[in-house]
Amino acid sequence: MKRSIITVLLLLVAATAFAQSKIATIHYDVSLPGEKMDGYIGETSWLGVGADGRWFVTPDSPIALGISTGWHVFDRETDGTIVFDNGALTGKQRRYINSFPLMMTAHCYFGDKDRIWLFAGGGIGTYAIIQRFEVGVFAYEKTNWHFGLYPEIGTQIYLTDLNIDIFVSGRYNYAFEAGESLTGDAKPYDYWTISVGVAYREW
Repeated sequence: MKRSIITVLLLLVAATAFAQSKIATIHYDVSLPGEKMDGYIGETSWLGVGADGRWFVTPDSPIALGISTGWHVFDRETDGTIVFDNGALTGKQRRYINSFPLMMTAHCYFGDKDRIWLFAGGGIGTYAIIQRFEVGVFAYEKTNWHFGLYPEIGTQIYLTDLNIDIFVSGRYNYAFEAGESLTGDAKPYDYWTISVGVAYREW
């Protein structure tokens, strides 16, 4: 599945490479774990970054297709209990989740592009989830590729004649069950992301 998703992403980039209207964004991300992650890590992630490329279907179209990627790091230090297939462990431990989304996106833009531009849409693709558990001198790690998606709403606020905007958005990320987690089951993951950054547009 990973290869097929990457192939589709490359085809999407090739199909939109000659579009006259495009947007490139880079943003800092703060992420909050959802219900599916809260049992393993419940703390807010302050370590996140993302980037997007969006191409309008035509210069006058409100519809933009694109790609999106990012890196979000969750961590937690706890004295709690974690249950494995063959037993349980209680004691001081460090838990990590690294999430790497790689998505195809579609958005619809509203409003005045020379003032405040609103958009709504989402992405579909894959999340590479690395789950890590450390206790004492021992470390255990699992990596799985998950099919996933996210809805998104946001805004771009026009700043200067350099075609640079302030970019703000909110996403709900959902990675469906895949493979085996450290506890032996196939786990889904979900989290909310608030993004603030800059967008460069070329017309």
